[in-house]
Parts: sequence; structure tokens; C-alpha cells
Amino acid sequence: MGGLVAFHVVEFDTGSGAFVIFAIVGTECTGKTTLCDSLAQHYCSEWLPEYAREYFLIHSEKQRNYTLHDLASIASAQICRERDFLADQTTLRILDTDAVVLYVWWLEKFGHPVGWLEEHLYAIKDRHYLLTKPDVPWETDPLRESQYDRERIHTLYTRTLEEFESPYTEIEGLGRARLNRAIDVVDSMI
Repeated sequence: MGGLVAFHVVEFDTGSGAFVIFAIVGTECTGKTTLCDSLAQHYCSEWLPEYAREYFLIHSEKQRNYTLHDLASIASAQICRERDFLADQTTLRILDTDAVVLYVWWLEKFGHPVGWLEEHLYAIKDRHYLLTKPDVPWETDPLRESQYDRERIHTLYTRTLEEFESPYTEIEGLGRARLNRAIDVVDSMI
């Protein structure tokens, strides 16, 4: 499996700790993208979209037939885009998914992830996770697969964050209440 990608990023420590990075993670259809966009608007900041959506727009024939190589390509591109996005350490940074999502996805579809993805997760510093609970109504989307399994997958996210000792806060509620909960967490850390 080591040959799935030609490179990976392990040294990811942002160094100064002078700014805060929030990664929004969680199972499908839990409002991650909406929350990223709303937080960015609230804080007049930027957010980094999930690369997997872009990948499947380009490779639409793979939406339900992706391979281990596709997931490895998505993971390496996401990590590289994060590194570029996080180079600006002057402002709050918001990520719509990160390696945690890719790790859980890999576990679910292909078994134990490759070592470089685990190494990357252990190397991440200065990041707080907002774990979105599956308490919002399901919306159909061609890329979504787990409508009836969100609670079990949510538990995998919790276990993964704890395994990698990643600080996180669960975000629940509908609409403005969900956003307000996230704002409270961000305000307490910046």
C-alpha cells in the first residue's frame, strides 16, 4: 500500500500557535460545509472546502465506484491543500474536513489506513475539531452513502479523535442553535 501516493506530508506543526485552526468533521449530511461557510462569514475569515467533492466532479464516473487509489489521491491532495491554506497564520483558519474524515472513510471502505495517513494525524498540532452530530435531517446527495448508519459512524469519529488525542467539541442542534454552539466554542479559543 505504500506505493499508493508518491508523497505525503508528516511535519505539519504550524509552529507559533499564534492562530487557531478549526477542522469541521463528522459523518455525511451533518452540516459541515454549511457550518464552515457560516463561521467564515461570522468571523470574516476564509475556509478550505473539502477536496473530495471537487475530485468527484472531475471523475463523476467514480462517485460510487471509487478505489483505494482514488481515496489515496484525495487524501494526499487534501493534505497538500491544507498545508498551503494554513501557511497564512494571520487569521482564523477553518477546514471543511481534514485527515480525520479521510481516516474514518478509509477504515469504513478499505480497512486499516496506510501508515502515512496515521503519521499525519499524529503530527497535526494547533487544531481543534468541531465534530458535527448526526442530528440534522438527511438530504439526498449523489456522494452520500450512509443514510442509515450515521450514529455508528459518528462513534468511529469520536474514537478516532480520541485515539489521536485530538481536542474536539461536539456540535449539535438545528439551524442557528448549531451555529451559535460553534461560535461559542470558537470564541472561547480565540
